[in-house]
Amino acid sequence: MPISECISIPYVYKRPLPDFQKGEDLKFPDGLVEYFLNRYTKAGDKIFDPFCGLGTTFFVAEEMARIPYGIEADSQRFHWVHERINNKTHLIHGDSGDITNYKLPKMDFSITSPPYMPRHHKWNPLYAGNKKFAGYDIYLDRMQDIYRAVCERMKKGAYIIIQADNLTNKKFSPLVWDLGESLSEVMTLEGEIFVKWSKNKENSNSFTQCLVFRNFK
Repeated sequence: MPISECISIPYVYKRPLPDFQKGEDLKFPDGLVEYFLNRYTKAGDKIFDPFCGLGTTFFVAEEMARIPYGIEADSQRFHWVHERINNKTHLIHGDSGDITNYKLPKMDFSITSPPYMPRHHKWNPLYAGNKKFAGYDIYLDRMQDIYRAVCERMKKGAYIIIQADNLTNKKFSPLVWDLGESLSEVMTLEGEIFVKWSKNKENSNSFTQCLVFRNFK
């Protein structure tokens, strides 16, 4: 039976955000990671975030006695997170598209919020805006390649959570639906979980969506 649920999670960050991030709309608070780690993992499990961002997965996993691994391409974010985590050698400064080149162990679980791209944009966040790789179709193809490689590093049957929003700024862009359709070609889509934000003072959106995949390779 496909997963289809609605849950409520506090929209709260437990640590100060960096100055360079202020004013931006964030969508990946501690409570979201806590919920899925409690639901799908246990102490000692290896947790992977291919788009580490501001390190929420790392911070929460360490607090909950899990072992985090991750990749972050942005130098400023990487160094900010790296200074604040315990498992420093587990955070890689690099491109998540190069996962196969990194010596990563088999993972028990993965959760992330990937870079977003609207359908009508040309700037592709997965290629740092390189015009040679412009376009939404190339973005989705790249996400497929990344998650094909992620699956190779996941244990069989492991859950893979991707948090995303459909985008409504100026033009509607069904990012969640497009990611679900595209990535279901490389892993099994089991359903989605709607998350209603409580204590929502910082985020302009009242809810988000989490796609629930499993690796059956």
